[in-house]
Amino acid sequence: MRLFAAISPPDAVKDHLAGALASALGPGTDRSAPLSPRQNWHITLAFYGEVPDCAGPVFEQALAAVLPPLGAFRLELAGAGVIRRRVGWIGVGGQTATLKRAMAAAADLPGPAGGLTTGPADAARSSRRAAARQPRALRPHLTITRAADHPAISPALTALSVYRGPSWLVNAVELIVSEVGRGPGGHALHTPVATVPLP
Repeated sequence: MRLFAAISPPDAVKDHLAGALASALGPGTDRSAPLSPRQNWHITLAFYGEVPDCAGPVFEQALAAVLPPLGAFRLELAGAGVIRRRVGWIGVGGQTATLKRAMAAAADLPGPAGGLTTGPADAARSSRRAAARQPRALRPHLTITRAADHPAISPALTALSVYRGPSWLVNAVELIVSEVGRGPGGHALHTPVATVPLP
């Protein structure tokens, strides 16, 4: 299974972003533009790639060892931009220093999860963990499209560059299984399999 750790904004935050996005897209374009499904909106802490189906509890235990000491923290969605000309993102503000520490901790897990061997996927995951520690890779964001060059989406992202959403308290991190192509419109299907509370 493909596994990652993420923060899922609450419904009120998603509602606010959805309204701003609909306004930026204009009437009639929000349905035709290739946007990520709302249920997939999240802030990735770390992507672990392909792991054995039985590995969920191992990763949950490892995250529970490193994340709770950081405590709960506040975030907000703010700004927008494009990565590699295709990935449209919404930025993250608030206590981003704590968020980046959480990203670094989740990307370099101790114990069994950190040393879990799955063949070639393990080498790829190690490479991703190393990359996640680089400052550029530690830029937190929420992906809203992988078609940022779409004629309706490009100007919308420009309009959302000044977006600022409501603040919320992050008090949990989720482990999520991603099934490519199994979700609505051919997007990935994301299924939370564990929650790690932040005190």
